[in-house]
Amino acid sequence: MYNFIDLFCGAGGFSTGLELAGFNCIGGIDNVDVIVKTHALNHKNSKSICGDIRQIPPARFAEILGNQKVDVIIGGPPCPTFSTIGDAKIRSVTGKPTEEDPRNQLFLEYLKYVDYFRPEIFVIENVPNFITKYKGKIFNTAVEIIESIGKDENNGIGIYEVIKPVQVLNAVYYGVPQTRKRMLLVAHKRNSKKFEYPKPTHFFDQEDKTGLTHFVTVGDAIGDLPTITDNWRISDCEYSKKSNLSEYQKIMRANNNSNIVSNNICRMSNERAKKVFTHMKQGSIYMDLPKEIRQILPFREDIFKDRLKRLISDQPSWTVLAHIGMDGYMYIHPTENRTLSVREAARIQSFPDDFKFVGNQQETYVQVGNAVPPLLGKAIGESLMKYLREE
Repeated sequence: MYNFIDLFCGAGGFSTGLELAGFNCIGGIDNVDVIVKTHALNHKNSKSICGDIRQIPPARFAEILGNQKVDVIIGGPPCPTFSTIGDAKIRSVTGKPTEEDPRNQLFLEYLKYVDYFRPEIFVIENVPNFITKYKGKIFNTAVEIIESIGKDENNGIGIYEVIKPVQVLNAVYYGVPQTRKRMLLVAHKRNSKKFEYPKPTHFFDQEDKTGLTHFVTVGDAIGDLPTITDNWRISDCEYSKKSNLSEYQKIMRANNNSNIVSNNICRMSNERAKKVFTHMKQGSIYMDLPKEIRQILPFREDIFKDRLKRLISDQPSWTVLAHIGMDGYMYIHPTENRTLSVREAARIQSFPDDFKFVGNQQETYVQVGNAVPPLLGKAIGESLMKYLREE
């Protein structure tokens, strides 16, 4: 079995995906204690540690791992200054150009681990803007550093090559009930083998649907989950359906050997919000509402045009963001006048039902929103496995 470590591991969406593809997670690092507890709970073979990666030398982490071989490294250095939303936020807080933000350097810490462990192949996951932000300066620098690792003084060639073009993958094309685009930069040791990015398995907006399975909908994803109400506080509940399950529901429940599923808590929406919810059709947004209804829960209408959004049962969800930890108004249940529960959001992210989140309500929502969808991770993991097994 091939071993991997997950840097900036979060709750473990990417780790879960690779394990579903047959890999063994032996270590993870993140700097938030409750997140690391979630990772450790769900990855039993992993030495999941909490700390600032800048303060944890690779050699020290190798000792913690018992000097096990590391075949693969995965990870997504935090990306607040690479995303469109984060760019404005960082500027407003610091008053400094975002290219000066120290978090832009965290990918260098990731590459220090690559240089130390020299895995066969590694993956850097990030927002699509990583490729183009600052006219590609950070991205091009990353590629140059990667391809200089272990450089031979005689020929000037490093031991790794970046697979080009670097791909941006949409999770909905891989069976995730959500449109979510992520950049995946893959590099491996120079040899005669060649990594190939996973090909889509599901159609959504592609012109050519030949051989592809129908996309997974929100209804497919959450239709069997426990019947709950706004402000539900009981985590462990029975499924609402035992038969006529969708294929996706069967996949999510495959390793849960119980009729009980956890993390079903749901936030309490204020009374004004719930009044507005009753006027919203599936797919409608805040600005679709009549002015007198908007005045029940007023927002700055030049900024927050889609501040409220009701999900559509027969379509995939839009991207689940960490902001779901704040109020969830962008993720109103398609048929009920409440926002999504933690487990419903986790289903839309493709976390299997045996995956349990540690923490309070806000912490668990944020963990879900920040994660790489496990089924997207599985697709990448299968491509990694195919590469490693190729003779």
